[in-house]
Amino acid sequence: MPDSLKSPPRLILASSSPYRRELFERLRIPFDVAVPAIDETPHAGETPEATALRLAEAKARAVAAALAPDEAVLVIGSDQVATYDGLQIGKPGTHERRSHSFAGDAGTRGAVP
Repeated sequence: MPDSLKSPPRLILASSSPYRRELFERLRIPFDVAVPAIDETPHAGETPEATALRLAEAKARAVAAALAPDEAVLVIGSDQVATYDGLQIGKPGTHERRSHSFAGDAGTRGAVP
């Protein structure tokens, strides 16, 4: 069969983020979500940008490794790292923990690279 007649590869989002899932849904193309179990602990001295890139790649590789080798799949890994006063902060997990983490921090700047 000519390559032009083959169906597109299956698309897999390797992320547990509801926000990223919503972004993919806006594309209106079929995709699956796989949540890899990887250690998301930043490495000592690692910049937030380097952490995000490393984790995104690790997620994509973990999901791809679990697939059949001949399966036509495009795996997209994604991650982000929040910072506060230049330091990486962990994922709060719940709205209550997030609110508590930032209580009293009005006027200061955080970032998500």
